[in-house]
Amino acid sequence: MRLNRFKKRGLQLALAAAVGTMAFTAHAQSNQPMERLTGGHKLSEEAQDRIYVMDSVFHHLTESRVHIFDGATGKFLGMIPTSFNGHMQVSNDGKKIYTMTTYHERVTRGKRTDTVEIWDAYGLTFEKEIVLPNNRIQGLNYRGMFRQSTDGKFVILQNASPATSVAIVDIEKGEHVAELTNTAGCWSVNPLPNRDRSFTTICGDGTLLTIDLDENGQIASQHRSDTMFSVKEDPIFITPGFVDNKAYFVSFYGTIYTADFNGEKVKLEPTWSLLNDEDRAKGWTPGGYNLLATHEASKRLYVLMHPDGAEGTHKSPAAEIWVYDLESKKRVARVPGLDVLSLAVDQGGNRLLGIDGGNVHIFDISADEPKLVRTIEGAAEAALQAEPHPVVKGG
Repeated sequence: MRLNRFKKRGLQLALAAAVGTMAFTAHAQSNQPMERLTGGHKLSEEAQDRIYVMDSVFHHLTESRVHIFDGATGKFLGMIPTSFNGHMQVSNDGKKIYTMTTYHERVTRGKRTDTVEIWDAYGLTFEKEIVLPNNRIQGLNYRGMFRQSTDGKFVILQNASPATSVAIVDIEKGEHVAELTNTAGCWSVNPLPNRDRSFTTICGDGTLLTIDLDENGQIASQHRSDTMFSVKEDPIFITPGFVDNKAYFVSFYGTIYTADFNGEKVKLEPTWSLLNDEDRAKGWTPGGYNLLATHEASKRLYVLMHPDGAEGTHKSPAAEIWVYDLESKKRVARVPGLDVLSLAVDQGGNRLLGIDGGNVHIFDISADEPKLVRTIEGAAEAALQAEPHPVVKGG
């Protein structure tokens, strides 16, 4: 009997040990990573649905970054770090992502280095940096702070030290080639669609200064327009939209100013208003950051609007998005604004992107009235710029 008891006890201990081993193995397996990090991957070259979100992460600016999403599915595709207060744009051919940023030796202090960086847009891998003089703009992500020439040869960016100037970077040479100080007192860089290496900038006297660059990035010619707007009575937002080589600007009070760049020199067209008497009675005014966008194919203009406008509300989020036909100068639609702060239009398709700081709202604009088709939630912590993949000519 005693021997049988010992055998029974041994069997119980062996069984307990086996069960314990199985439990440990199952626990260990459950703690294995669901995915393993590997390198060498690339994004699909089918990039027409891609969306790029410049996240300034305002509460920790040293960690700004670009988030990339598939706009058709909302799937997160990848990220590029842009260090302190980064700015971004996608090259005209869609193959590169250009960033502008600042590094300090000790992250928040120490020697400063300003750079333009070139990243592969498919591998999201770093390729090259171009060192700048330490006076690039330290501001929010207005589209006109960091652009490229229409032919893609130059990156053109706003400087502020706080004296204003414009920097020219030759992408092919990988060099900073010029600082244009004749733009003193002017602000923003807006490349002209119908000229390879030209841009216009808004000056403090209400005029536009247009500059043509030569193949070396130096000034070939320049022209200052007549006074377009009153800086005191009707100041304008710095973000224009272009249709048929005409730039459309909107003022704080809803006036549309149009500059025609089809000729050798800019021609200013008669102004018109977004507002009717009922709109004015309710205090509707434009507001936001990159608050205006145009769609070349449909010749429509989109602008962010809010009621009860007053001094200081010019950066308020949108209560509504208003849509205008530029040929008739008539409003054709108005839709809920979803507190959007910035807009962008996909010129190769029928998408309007609106970003409210954290979420990207995607609208179908194949008809006059935009239709919300998808929201990418949590696309950023604090973003004021979302861009579609560029239209690649001949592609």
